[in-house]
Amino acid sequence: MNIIHTFEKFAELGAEWVMWLMLLLGFGMIVIAIERFLLLNKTKVNAPEMARALVDFLDKRQPLKAKKSLAEGLSMEQRVIADGLSQYDRGSVYVEQIMLSALARERQRYNRYLSYFGTIGNNTPFIGLFGTVIGIILAFKKLGENPKGGLEVIGPLISEALVATAVGLFVAIPAVVLFNWFKSEVKERLSNTDFLMRIVMAHLGQTNEKELTPLGSGLGQDVSRVSSTSTPQDNEER
Repeated sequence: MNIIHTFEKFAELGAEWVMWLMLLLGFGMIVIAIERFLLLNKTKVNAPEMARALVDFLDKRQPLKAKKSLAEGLSMEQRVIADGLSQYDRGSVYVEQIMLSALARERQRYNRYLSYFGTIGNNTPFIGLFGTVIGIILAFKKLGENPKGGLEVIGPLISEALVATAVGLFVAIPAVVLFNWFKSEVKERLSNTDFLMRIVMAHLGQTNEKELTPLGSGLGQDVSRVSSTSTPQDNEER
């Protein structure tokens, strides 16, 4: 069988199934959007206020209290910083790696399903165009079967074809808007987490500097002590 005839047989199914497919994809987009909205809403925190409280705890050398205040939180910022503070006594390198691994975990949690919006936004216009092509094929085939027929013969089929394109755009435009909005929200959460991580690392570095005694720091005192214990007789012998 000729491949063209095979495709014509397939086109006889019409473009209605294409529109139902796009509407099904759009319904899935709505369900995922609601789930993502709920996640972002329940994990929203006041990052500047959180930073002030964190600085206050760390200035008082109370990392465990800071960790307890964040441990019950559900947000990216709270979970990453709490994981880092739980290992505060193990040093800056260890804390940094713990927070980076927690940040990678949270990034996956917040980016989950977002690729669906990008895929829908990029591809539903082409799916709608596919339905349009099917409708035009059927319109011209109908016109070939009725050479004397005019707009009344092909008009409904062309109209159906154009509706398929419209449905594709109707699904794609909100998908692109949602994708960009969710991405900007995730980017904001990552930025908040980053500056909170820097606060923890800055306090860790300051603590380490206070605990370390600079090499040779007592050398001046030892020299002055030696010179003060020397006697005039020693000076005469010199």
